Amino acid sequence: MAPIDKRADKVKVVLTGFEHLNNTTIDLPSTSGDSTTSRKHDATKADLFCQELPVEYRKVPEIIPAIHTKHTRRSPAAQSDSEPVDNEENYLKTYFIHLGVGRDGHTAIETQAHRTGYGHPDNSNWAPESKDEPPVKKEAWKADPDKLTTTVDTAALAQYLKEKKGWICQQSMDAGLYLCEYTLYLSLAERRRRIESGEEGAEERTCLFVHLPSVGNPYSLEQLQQFVKDMIVAVVTTY
Repeated sequence: MAPIDKRADKVKVVLTGFEHLNNTTIDLPSTSGDSTTSRKHDATKADLFCQELPVEYRKVPEIIPAIHTKHTRRSPAAQSDSEPVDNEENYLKTYFIHLGVGRDGHTAIETQAHRTGYGHPDNSNWAPESKDEPPVKKEAWKADPDKLTTTVDTAALAQYLKEKKGWICQQSMDAGLYLCEYTLYLSLAERRRRIESGEEGAEERTCLFVHLPSVGNPYSLEQLQQFVKDMIVAVVTTY
């Protein structure tokens, strides 16, 4: 496992599923603000990397592991024999935050995701053969558990965004058993495999899924952009 470079002052945020923000850098407050949880690191900036995802069962299992590999934070020594990737030795931690359109009227912070139970056709009109099996089966993934849970305290995060930032936000225990939930599961499973193999420690990456309402129900595009920024700052300064 590569050691964390304590000299770094930035974290990396990989944002998928929301095309209305560009790659940018977000300044972080010096303290956790209104949050009741102490900060996990001393980062002053968060570099944001955005990527769209197809709504297709057979493509997402290839893309999510590739994103995790590309945005793995490595020490300079670990990169000595390969091409550097985004100067990753300069990051304290990586956050994988996945976004999708959910129910109108509120935002929702998803808590857990399941390996099986998927049956609704995707945008290519392809559907899993059986709800009792994962949409895509790989031998290396056979030991993955049926349910995985984010390390983020979703109830506390939703409460903070609602009470301190004024957003209509709630914790969710049901991500919908469609591509949104499958994306979260794949991301959480990738994190878990890296920890179990000894490649990384439990604090090196955090995965989360947040559902947004459609534009205008009730928030404008500009308001949704601000919500996403508020949510990112809350996550990376607390977890």
